[in-house]
Amino acid sequence: MQNKMYALCLALFLPWTLYGASEGKNPQLISDKDPLNFQLYGGINKSMNEQLPASEFSSYPWAAGLFVGVAREFQPLWGWRTTLGFDINKSRNVERCEASDTWKWNDVELFADATFDLTDALGFCRQSQRFNCKLFAGVGALWTWGLPQEVVLSYTNPYSRESTLCGGIHAGIQATYRLRPELRMGCELSQTVVTDRFNGVKGGECGFDGRSNLSIGLTWIPNYRAKRQPAPVVVESPLYPRLKEVPALAYRLPENPAEKMLALSGRSYLDFPVDETIIYPRYRNNPKELEVIDQTLRKMEFDPKIRIASISLHGYASPESPYSHNTYLADHRTKALKQYIVEKYGVSDTLISTRYTPEDWGNLRLFLASEKAKEQKAVAAYLNELLAVVDGDTPPDEKELLLKRVGGGRPYAYLLKEIYPGLRHTDYVITYKLHSYTLEESRELIYTHPEVLSLHEMVTLANSYPEGSVQRYEILTIAARLYPEDPTANYNAACASIASKRLKDARRYLRKAGLGDEVTYLEKLVDAMEGKRKWSLSDGHLTIE
Repeated sequence: MQNKMYALCLALFLPWTLYGASEGKNPQLISDKDPLNFQLYGGINKSMNEQLPASEFSSYPWAAGLFVGVAREFQPLWGWRTTLGFDINKSRNVERCEASDTWKWNDVELFADATFDLTDALGFCRQSQRFNCKLFAGVGALWTWGLPQEVVLSYTNPYSRESTLCGGIHAGIQATYRLRPELRMGCELSQTVVTDRFNGVKGGECGFDGRSNLSIGLTWIPNYRAKRQPAPVVVESPLYPRLKEVPALAYRLPENPAEKMLALSGRSYLDFPVDETIIYPRYRNNPKELEVIDQTLRKMEFDPKIRIASISLHGYASPESPYSHNTYLADHRTKALKQYIVEKYGVSDTLISTRYTPEDWGNLRLFLASEKAKEQKAVAAYLNELLAVVDGDTPPDEKELLLKRVGGGRPYAYLLKEIYPGLRHTDYVITYKLHSYTLEESRELIYTHPEVLSLHEMVTLANSYPEGSVQRYEILTIAARLYPEDPTANYNAACASIASKRLKDARRYLRKAGLGDEVTYLEKLVDAMEGKRKWSLSDGHLTIE
């Protein structure tokens, strides 16, 4: 039956969809609109005959075809595609498909499609864009030829063996997965409906012919990286001539760490029944919270050599119960999460440490001192009194009683309902022990899992590309994003920005590049390139005043 073919396609789409919806982090590849790309797909099809019922679809004969296409998005969700295809078609000529009589013919077809980016519309994979799913629909024309001269095409309806020009429409879904920045692998399922006599036969209960298509292929995006870079920023100035030639720049190579570690942190808001310390995976919001922990623990599974070095759990309770009871809850609920991780993921309990804070007064104070608190009518008029209680030296249980008395209890009622649930949480830090990667391994990881590369490995990889190249700029700015407070990472990103004449970016990185003669020189160099400082060039030597 026809639904078997759709089930086959879903079997191909579903793994990509699930992987794409949870795929990792790669913000430098974000693109609102897909650039011009070229597609080459080939696959299988089944043509439909007016005389045969849909229940016989599983017995329709298989055939094959291919197409080439050009596509582009003109908005983040909408785009266009044009395809030119060639298909070999087969059909049967009797009402029951058990008969072996078939005929074969060919067609070429040209379609113009409108595309809708389902991935962007649903918010899947907005950071990495590794997975993409599009719906499409279009109109076109098909030229058929090669109908057999010796086979009876129909026993009951008129037919013709002549070549025919047919109009048609088609619609379907295409899923692609990024193999490399400029190359995607895809799978496409579509249904084509054409005017009568596409297969030589005219008549029957339906005035149309049809064909189901399943194809697999590649999408190539020329100049992928270059199309995703911002235009060079050069500030015009009438003060002095702008320096246009970038001199040789000295990049810093950080030390190669003896041991590579990666720490991933998060906060879990697990729900527990009142006074209980057992985790119920399906209770209230727990499925979502446990899924976040699961994604963090499985984030490094792409590399079997990476091992968990330690897990730190810090549990907190809210202040509304007696302090002694909150101590029990914070301690035992934290240990319950530890036991859950040990049993589900097989992590040794010796790698997991736990600690607890009975009442999270710190985060309560952060809320009361925030701008958001000033916008809440229930507490805005009493913020000074509430802060005075929270900052006081009274014991926790007395402090809780004083909070209940402020404003006749109205502010406390708001805090209990809206703020206290967020004070019941567990902060966790998962530390991984990493290993070193070769230059070739680093070339792929920088676009898929840059977080596992050390700053030394990133700079070494960047230096393997020419000065001023897009690749060097990309890698060093990725390094600055992953190490935002590191002076070396920011200094190198500033150098790469200057070499690419992205002067606004260079100034932003220089603000975190530290002090020293090298940084001062780069600041002057940017001034000279913007026409804000005098410079001279003599015998190849650049002097900047």
